[in-house]
Amino acid sequence: MNYECKTVPLIRLIATSRGFIKPLCETCQTLDCTNPIEKRKVSILGVTKEIKVFSSVDEANIVILCDGFSR
Repeated sequence: MNYECKTVPLIRLIATSRGFIKPLCETCQTLDCTNPIEKRKVSILGVTKEIKVFSSVDEANIVILCDGFSR
């Protein structure tokens, strides 16, 4: 099922006092999600990490709100 998501472009990561916001998809337990989520290696301040991103044709986004999110 495709869920309505609010995303932020990966190039505009949001910094907080605890570090950068992690995508909701990293901890989501929804089994029927068919959104175009894929793992990508990204460099955040010189540190390479593998995170789940919402992939579209021309860019990758991180999910910050999702109707189907469940812990």
